[in-house]
Amino acid sequence: MNLYRIIHRAVVLLCLLSMAAFLLQASDTGGTFDVHALPKGVSIYQLDNGMRVLFIENPALPMIGVNVIVKSGSANESFSTSGMSHMLEHLLFNGTTTRTQKQLYDDVDRIGGYNNASTREFFTNYMMVTPTENIRRGMEIQADMLFNSTLPAAQFEKEKGIVLEEIGKSLANAQEQYERNTLSVLYDGHALSLPTLGTSSTIQSMSRADVNAFYKNTYVPNNMILSVIGSFKTSAMLPLISEIYGKAASGQVIRPAHEGWGTGLELPMVPQPHGIYHRFYDGESRSLQIFIPVPTSSLPEYFELMDLVLEKSADGIQSSMKKEFPAIVTSVKLSTRQSHIQNYIEAIVLLARTGEETSIIRSLSSKLGAMNFTLPPETIASEATKARTEFGRNIEKPHMFGIYNSEEIVKHGIEALIASSSGENYQKAANELETLTLGTPSLILVQTPSAKKDVEKASSGVITKGFIDPARGKNLIVSQNEASTLLAIHYLVKHKAPLEAKYGKDASKILHDCFGQRLKSDANMKTGSRFGFTYTVNDNPAISMDDIYLHPDFGYIRVEGISDDIAGGVEFINSQIRGFVPTEAEFDKAVGKYRDLAMMSMGGDKTAKLFEREYKGVVYEPNPYAKSNTQLTYQSLVAFAKEYFQPGNMIVSVVSPASPDSVDALFNSFFTSAMPDEPKVYTPVLTSASAPVAVEKPGGGERSYLFYGFISQIDPADAPAIQALSLVLSNQIVFTIREKQGMAYQMSAGIEVIGDKALFFINQGTRPQNVEKLVPQYPRFFNSAVLDSVTQQEIEKSVNMYLGKMMFRRLSSINQAFYLGSSMYFTGDYNSDTRFLEALRSVKLEDVRRVAKKYMVMKNPILVAVK
Repeated sequence: MNLYRIIHRAVVLLCLLSMAAFLLQASDTGGTFDVHALPKGVSIYQLDNGMRVLFIENPALPMIGVNVIVKSGSANESFSTSGMSHMLEHLLFNGTTTRTQKQLYDDVDRIGGYNNASTREFFTNYMMVTPTENIRRGMEIQADMLFNSTLPAAQFEKEKGIVLEEIGKSLANAQEQYERNTLSVLYDGHALSLPTLGTSSTIQSMSRADVNAFYKNTYVPNNMILSVIGSFKTSAMLPLISEIYGKAASGQVIRPAHEGWGTGLELPMVPQPHGIYHRFYDGESRSLQIFIPVPTSSLPEYFELMDLVLEKSADGIQSSMKKEFPAIVTSVKLSTRQSHIQNYIEAIVLLARTGEETSIIRSLSSKLGAMNFTLPPETIASEATKARTEFGRNIEKPHMFGIYNSEEIVKHGIEALIASSSGENYQKAANELETLTLGTPSLILVQTPSAKKDVEKASSGVITKGFIDPARGKNLIVSQNEASTLLAIHYLVKHKAPLEAKYGKDASKILHDCFGQRLKSDANMKTGSRFGFTYTVNDNPAISMDDIYLHPDFGYIRVEGISDDIAGGVEFINSQIRGFVPTEAEFDKAVGKYRDLAMMSMGGDKTAKLFEREYKGVVYEPNPYAKSNTQLTYQSLVAFAKEYFQPGNMIVSVVSPASPDSVDALFNSFFTSAMPDEPKVYTPVLTSASAPVAVEKPGGGERSYLFYGFISQIDPADAPAIQALSLVLSNQIVFTIREKQGMAYQMSAGIEVIGDKALFFINQGTRPQNVEKLVPQYPRFFNSAVLDSVTQQEIEKSVNMYLGKMMFRRLSSINQAFYLGSSMYFTGDYNSDTRFLEALRSVKLEDVRRVAKKYMVMKNPILVAVK
């Protein structure tokens, strides 16, 4: 007997004495241990070189399966070694010191064997299954691969190519991308965040020397667990195992330490992720992944039963969520996600569109928090019986035993697997589960259909990307123009109409003016001059082009400067906005300014003003916020600012040469919370006239004003073709009335589309004597016969003229930012403006004729005349 065996037996004896003393102590203190006999035919050994062995006899099987678990997988890797375990698995089939690759395959085929392997997070699994009479030769081949592989240099690049192809195939799968995103967030700072296959970069840069060093370090018997299943007698098999696998020398497995990085069963070196994260993938649906932490348990059955409860509850919760959010939620899936780092219940909500994410998270969290995890006794008994059945099925398929059970053996040990197979722990697990009450989510992951759908190239070299986080009130859109030298930031401030009705008329205009005064203070002008900043806080509706910014439901701050110090410029403006409170002096100055402007603009064309009130009162639904007579005071302005002028009530658009992700990082601390009880977006609504309307009012001026039109219900998808029709109609009407007849100077005509309605209209001023000539003409302009002589070339000319005008409005970076923000506000899609113009460019003559026939049907015409 050698010295090693003497020492080994002495250590075992000491351990047994210590265990006996511990059991006595446990008995003395009232502790209990349930000791059960192993199932018939099951035995556990440890070879002298440290390899643990599980034997499961099944005399009915005609084959024997030997499974070897190497306790090294992707969870033991780093960013520089990612994929090495999987790469090594491939290389082990390429030749040993006694067999070439071809001989390995031929020898297995010759004995009718099945030789395969797989790599997971915590292990690499090797299986060899042969007819009973050939198992010795099968084990010799397997042991030769495990301990004597040469990793031939001539095969190394070939295997790299195969692995790279495997990675490429996986990355083409949207579900694989989705899971990679999940792992990268959930296990940040730990090797569990890495893909088992590795990455293209790590595999391409991997050297044979590094893989060989990893092989020599980890493929030692004391880092392995072997199981044998089939028709054999343990008394005969144990010496055979010892002979074939026991002669390999044990070794010291060295796990490299990585600063700031966790591997294996270590915990991550970084704080656990919490809050909201966003990722993109090549899927079709936007999803919310909601992670709720759950306590750990020593019983694997605890999570099996938890999954059972979730499965039984999923349909009811899904139905409830669909009913509550019918146009948004398409499905809800519930499951557990387990690791030594943190166990979670994961809820995946697939969304048909964006919107109401915060409400969805709140509602689903409430439903999960109300779940009862108590299971009836018959269900617990049934699951215990199923576990015994499943274990019996597993050992009838020796080639699948390792696939099914290796993870549990590595994480919990052979004994835990055997105990689980008995079904005896299910009642304990159920008792433990019964007390579970779910808390609030700690992590939300939003996965959005990939960059090819949401990162659009508006023109060569320009990339636009949105960063949306409803829970933080974050609405940030960033456009990168690498050729630009400007930094343009547009802050669109939402919900002006309802908040002004609450706090006072013109509150937005006064507050923005106060903010402009603050920006122009000596101290801020000195700081702002470093960035070359100019500011626009209000626009004048009398100035051409400014009217595009004017809307009853939003305000804005527009900032333009040089992009030399984007980080500094962004921080300066954001610091001015955060917590802005106007002073009373600023308030008084702003009120005085607009009072003086109002006085100066009194009078004007009273007939025109009367006409505008009259026709808008007929064409549009009443503004629900216009009835408020709340007078603005300094105190109410301060209250208004707290609710209105906060990041969570803003859509920020940035156009600069910087990358979208780098700009997003500059706004991390700007958005912190969403606006509570956010109202719906308000925009004027066209009426649904149920009868013809005719309004005639005396104006008493030198001019008369006429409005004629009708409203049609439309399909919003037809909006581009309707716009093209509007251009054709406008050209014909204006040309006929102004150019041919000389009965107008300025006028407008065409179609206004709002939502699912279209207003066909003519709006003009004229001399009073022309009224009787004009009104009878109006109906004939809206007859589809007017398109009979229109050609495709005329459609293209009208559309291109319009597109040229629209592009002119989008020349500047700040205007581009405006259209991104306003598109997001009104449609929920920051690309809707671009998409609409692209769709308009594709409209054909047949499209225009189709929508004319469909919608240009005059019902309940509206005539308003102020003479």
